Amino acid sequence: MTVIYGIQGEDGRLLSRLLLERAVGLAWGWDRLPSVEKSARGKPFFPDFPRHWFSLSHSGGYALCALSDAGPVGVDIEVVRPHRDGLPQYAFSEEELAEFDGSWEDFARLWTIKESRCKMLDSPLYPPRKAAVPDCPWGSYAGEGWRAAVCCSDRPPEAIVWLDQG
Repeated sequence: MTVIYGIQGEDGRLLSRLLLERAVGLAWGWDRLPSVEKSARGKPFFPDFPRHWFSLSHSGGYALCALSDAGPVGVDIEVVRPHRDGLPQYAFSEEELAEFDGSWEDFARLWTIKESRCKMLDSPLYPPRKAAVPDCPWGSYAGEGWRAAVCCSDRPPEAIVWLDQG
């Protein structure tokens, strides 16, 4: 099963580790965070628990943690903000550009889907036009000023479980 936990605060990057520690306790009943290593490409994993996968993402004051015991998982969150005008043409394939509605909200939606897939597969995101579109189960999520996505090995969760910082 795949679950996504989220937290909001001042700095999502700093909240990521705290979120991971809380998430493994909530989802798997672990009382402490096991050792974490990184693949050659930089994807974090639990070397002592090869059947438990996780993915982290942060943007602005948001952090997300996706956990899965069904197989690899990738999650991404992006704060919606304007970028330089040519970025969609640089970032998206022709197929993705055809789906793009021209808004920065939709840019963030499409980008998070693409990045979550790359995280799941531990594959390169750059150059982004050449990064493949998801061919895995995926879910897209939206809130005031942010967009997020997950790619996973099973059915994506219906919603993100938001936690408080306490």
